[in-house]
Amino acid sequence: MPKLFSIKRQYSEKIYAKKKLVEFRRQNVKVKENDVCLIYTSFPVKEITGYFVVKEKIRLSLDKLWKRTKEMAGITKEEFMEYFKGCEEGTAIVFKAIKMFVSGLPLAEIRKKLRGFVPPQSYCNLNESLYSLIHKKLGNKAVTLLDF
Repeated sequence: MPKLFSIKRQYSEKIYAKKKLVEFRRQNVKVKENDVCLIYTSFPVKEITGYFVVKEKIRLSLDKLWKRTKEMAGITKEEFMEYFKGCEEGTAIVFKAIKMFVSGLPLAEIRKKLRGFVPPQSYCNLNESLYSLIHKKLGNKAVTLLDF
């Protein structure tokens, strides 16, 4: 089942610029290889802007996780440690492919079709209604940025 990840603009921009090839999460995210994960770029953009395909999920102690992912992290070690402050372990989702939609799907448009929709704080499974709306509106209007 596809997922929807909320990602801050500064990080989604790095993803689309191929400077950030991994997404970090504090919790143990339920994703597996080849899962499709849509990117909701949060305020001020507030749009579904693209997606990534999962290559692998890594759950390790913070020191080991940083050593394994620092070359593709797109952030400094200080930013990494600040984000994971208070955690003993962290999750890294490594991208297999990144695609950016030619034009995104704004939150306002989603809410016209799905009243009461609230973007997730972290991530969520996409229900059939939202996935259908996204597919209908965006279909294959994506630019491939990275494909391993």
